[in-house]
Amino acid sequence: MKTKAQKIKLKLKQTREKRKSQVPKVFKLKLQNLSDKDIEVLSRLFLEAKWLYNYLIADIPNRLNDEAWKLKEVQIKTPKGFEKRQLLLLGSQIKQGIVSRIKDSLKALREAKEKGLKTGKLKFKSDVRSIPLKQYGITFRLDFQENRVKVQGIKKKFRVLGLRQIPESAEIAQAILVKKPSGFYLHVVCYLSKEEVLKELEDRKVPIPVGVDLGVSYQLTLTTGEKIKWYVSETKRLKRLQKILSRKKEGSRNYLKVKRLIQREYEYIKNRREDIKNKVVSYLKRFAFIAVQEDNIKSWHERLFGKQVQNTGIGGITARLRRLATLIPVGFVDRFERTTQICFSCGHRQKVGLSERVFRCSRCGTEVDRDLNSAWNILRLGLEKLKEKDKALADRLMSALPVDCGEVKPVEREVSSLVEAGSPSL
Repeated sequence: MKTKAQKIKLKLKQTREKRKSQVPKVFKLKLQNLSDKDIEVLSRLFLEAKWLYNYLIADIPNRLNDEAWKLKEVQIKTPKGFEKRQLLLLGSQIKQGIVSRIKDSLKALREAKEKGLKTGKLKFKSDVRSIPLKQYGITFRLDFQENRVKVQGIKKKFRVLGLRQIPESAEIAQAILVKKPSGFYLHVVCYLSKEEVLKELEDRKVPIPVGVDLGVSYQLTLTTGEKIKWYVSETKRLKRLQKILSRKKEGSRNYLKVKRLIQREYEYIKNRREDIKNKVVSYLKRFAFIAVQEDNIKSWHERLFGKQVQNTGIGGITARLRRLATLIPVGFVDRFERTTQICFSCGHRQKVGLSERVFRCSRCGTEVDRDLNSAWNILRLGLEKLKEKDKALADRLMSALPVDCGEVKPVEREVSSLVEAGSPSL
């Protein structure tokens, strides 16, 4: 007869095998129609999570053990000294999730230290903004008929907005309860069948590869000739609120009220940027293959283009494409490759100043937009890397390229009749 530990081990093995044919997706649901009492209860839940977290990291060797999730009261520091607080709303499984989160953070610090990186230690939190809900059906339950969610430790079911976006075939795994300036949200992690997702992508896929050049003047330049530009700056309302905050007494009620308004305005700006990036990545998903250079966006931000990078959030594009690589082929070109200085047509390398927006080859006389030239070089290098892994796919993608794309397409290869508008012409 199998023991409980053996059954758990077998179940985990089966789950890992099943996950190989699935892809994760996060659905964000907002808790709606919250009364003042509901907000008070949820705020108390996050407050207890902060108490437990700070209590455990205050004395990790003695408090972070196998019995930590059984704690029903903790000691906290107040202006009057140390006082005990009851954990009335935190369920045992939610406590286990907080304990696991601390252990994962300690493991990450240890691994970073082993790599020779400079590390510190876990710090106390003044505010906990997310609570892990690891077990569907125990730490949280979703009622699809009434659009409700039930959180462990809270009697009331909360109405949620966005529940119907979760497909019936989705396998719900876990969730995170998130506190934001605009309200409370539930981020539900689901697993979808990879075949269904790929089929949906195939229905709207363009059968050609694309190279993507990241930049400052134009955030994205594609080998199709398209240029994508966006800029979401700080709002006038935010600047006005910051001016008002500077005149308030720190720690006062009016100070905290204005601070919450500022946090909400920052969230609004962030959501606008995220919406643009979602639309950009959704458009790129149409292509059969995406090649992008792993530019050091952080160095752009720290040097000459801090404001432009900050107000576009361009650094998140590469991270999104990396996650997308589990579904469609994505090639990442090393950031040290001189894609801007090489002629896409003849391969000649020459110096190009930052102010030169047109690339003029001194050997073959090619004149082309510098970003478009870089995009074609990125596509060429990306296809070369793909050829090492999947030669058949790389050859098929090369045959779908326009006839006037220089060294990307070998001369001896049969010319395809497919010509995309916007490709560079000699």
